[in-house]
Amino acid sequence: MQVRQTVESTASKKISQIIVKLLDTCSDETLGQLTLLAEKLTKREDVLTALRSIREMLRNPDHAIHRLFRRVTEYLPHDSKVRLFNTFFKNAWFSGWQKKMKVQEIYGFWPPFAMILSPTLNCNLRCKGCYTLGYGMRHELPYEIVDKVLKECEELGISIITILGGEPLVYPHLFRMLEEHPDITFQVYTNGTLVTRETARRFRELHTIVVISNEGYEAETDQWRGNGVYKKILKAFEYLTDERVIVGSSATVTSKNVEVVSSEEFVDRMIQLGSIIQMYFLYMPVNGRSDFLLLVTPEQRDLLRRKVAEFRRTKPLFFVDFWNDGPHVEGCIAAGKKYFHVNAKGDIEPCVYTHIATHNVRESTLAEALCSPLFKAIRERQPHNENHLRPCMIIDNPEIAREIIEETRPRFTHPGAEEIYTLRAAELDAYAQRYADFIDPIWEKEYLCANGAVRERMAGGRLEGRAGRRVAGKA
Repeated sequence: MQVRQTVESTASKKISQIIVKLLDTCSDETLGQLTLLAEKLTKREDVLTALRSIREMLRNPDHAIHRLFRRVTEYLPHDSKVRLFNTFFKNAWFSGWQKKMKVQEIYGFWPPFAMILSPTLNCNLRCKGCYTLGYGMRHELPYEIVDKVLKECEELGISIITILGGEPLVYPHLFRMLEEHPDITFQVYTNGTLVTRETARRFRELHTIVVISNEGYEAETDQWRGNGVYKKILKAFEYLTDERVIVGSSATVTSKNVEVVSSEEFVDRMIQLGSIIQMYFLYMPVNGRSDFLLLVTPEQRDLLRRKVAEFRRTKPLFFVDFWNDGPHVEGCIAAGKKYFHVNAKGDIEPCVYTHIATHNVRESTLAEALCSPLFKAIRERQPHNENHLRPCMIIDNPEIAREIIEETRPRFTHPGAEEIYTLRAAELDAYAQRYADFIDPIWEKEYLCANGAVRERMAGGRLEGRAGRRVAGKA
C-alpha cells in the first residue's frame, strides 16, 4: 500500500509539473491537453465528468468557457497561474481529496469545500440592507484566533477561504493572514473604497482573488452604499487590473436593481472593467431590520435565472447565482455540505445569512461544530425541497428553519436575528408560497424528465437517473 501511494504521489508531482509548464503556452490545443493531464490527478468520477465536460466546451473557440479560459491565462502572470493551480485546483479538487477522505474516516463527515470568515465587523460604510447590520460594528477576532481557525481548515482539507466583513481592508491583520497561509486560496470581498495601488500590489504578491461589491451603475451603487462610492470602485478596478489581480464583481440583488444588474449592458461593463467573476446574492431580510419590499419578486428572481443562463452561453465571465444555481448543487449548500461561516464574534454559523449557532471558535473546534446537532439537522434535511429552484431554508422553506431551531435550540447570534422566525414568520411564509406557486411549474417543465428524474443537462450529470417526487410539499 505504501509503495503504491509513493508511486502515485511521484506521478502526481510530475503531471503537476507538466501542467504548470503548459500554463504559459495555452493555445487552443494545449487547453484541451491540460484537462487530459488533470484527469490523471484524480479517480473521482464527478471530477472526471466535470473535466470531460469542460474539455468539450474548450474545443469550440467561440464557446464562452473557451474565451474565459483564454482571458484568464493571457491575463495572469506566470506565478499567479501556478499558485492558482496548486491551491485552488490541485489542493481543492485533486490531491486534497485524499486528506478529505481521512477526515471522513475520523469524524464521519466529508469536509466542506470552503469556509467563509468574517474577521471583523468594522466597516467604513453603512450600506442599506447589509445582512450584518444586526451585529453592530465592534466585534473583531484577534489574529491568534484567526490563525487557529485557518490551521484547522488546513487540517480538514478546506483550502478555499472567502473573507468578508465588515470591510476586510479595515482588519489590521489581513495581509499577515494571507501571507502566513500560502496553501489556501483566499477570496476577499471588499467595498473597494480602501483599495490603493499599494494594497493592489500586496494582493498581487499574495495571489489573492478580490471581489468588489457594487449594485449596478453609479445611481444604484451610491444609493445603496453612499455618495461617491461608485467612483472609488472604478479606481479599485483600475488599480487591481493594473497589477493583474483576479478581480470579480458582486451584486446584492433587490427588487430595485435586478433589471440593471441582470442586463447585458451591465455584464459587458463588468468585463470591460476587467472582472472575471460575477456573483449574485439576493437581498436577505436577516439583519433584524427587514424590508420585505427589497425582496425580489418571483418574476424578478426568474428573470435573473434566465439571464444568467443566457450569459453563461455567451459571455467570457464566470457566473455564480447562489439561489438560482440550486439545481447544479442539489439545493442548499450550508452547514458544511459545501460551506459554513465564522463571524467576527467567533460564532460558527451554518450560513452567512443563518444567524444561529451552538459553537464558537474561542471554545470549540471547527470539527466539533460541523458534527454538532445543529449542522447535522440541516444537512439531514438537505435538499430542503425537491424543487432545487427553492433551495433556501430561510426564504423558500422557512418552516424547515423554524423546525430545526425548535429541535436544536441554538442561540441567535445578534439582537433581532430571531425576527424572521417569530414576528415576521407569517410574511416570510407568504413570500415563500408566492414563489413556490410561480416556480414549481417551471421546475417541472424545464428541469424534470417524464419519470420525475432531474435532467442530466441541468444538473451537470450529478443527478442522472435520480427519480423522485416532482415537487416537494408547498411552503
